[in-house]
Amino acid sequence: MDILAQTLRKEGFFALYKGMASPLLGIAGVNSLLFASYGISRRLISPFPQLSLKETALAGAMAGAANAILASPVEMFKVRMQGQYGAATDQRLREVVRNMWKQWGFRQGIMRGYWVGAVLP
Repeated sequence: MDILAQTLRKEGFFALYKGMASPLLGIAGVNSLLFASYGISRRLISPFPQLSLKETALAGAMAGAANAILASPVEMFKVRMQGQYGAATDQRLREVVRNMWKQWGFRQGIMRGYWVGAVLP
C-alpha cells in the first residue's frame, strides 16, 4: 500500500494509468490479427473444418507468431511508458515511439522482444 500512496502523492491519480495508451490503441488490432491469422492458418493446414490436435496446435502457433508482430511493439511501448517515474522528463507515447525509432530503429527498437513473444507465448 505504501507504493500506492507514494505514487498518488508524487505523480497523482492518473499515474496509475500510465502506459495504458499503447494497449488501448493496439488491443483491437492485436486481437483482430490473432483471430484472422488463426482462421487463415487453419485453412492453410487443412481444407477440412475438423483439425486434429496437432494441426490445431500448429495453427495456433502460426497465429501466435503473426500476432507477435503487432503485440510486441504494443507491449514494448507500454513497458517504456510504465517505467517512467513521474519526473519532469517523462515522455508521452508519441515521444517514446519517436525516440526508440531514432535511437535503435525498427528491428532493434520497435520490434525488440518479437522472438520472445513469438516463441514463448
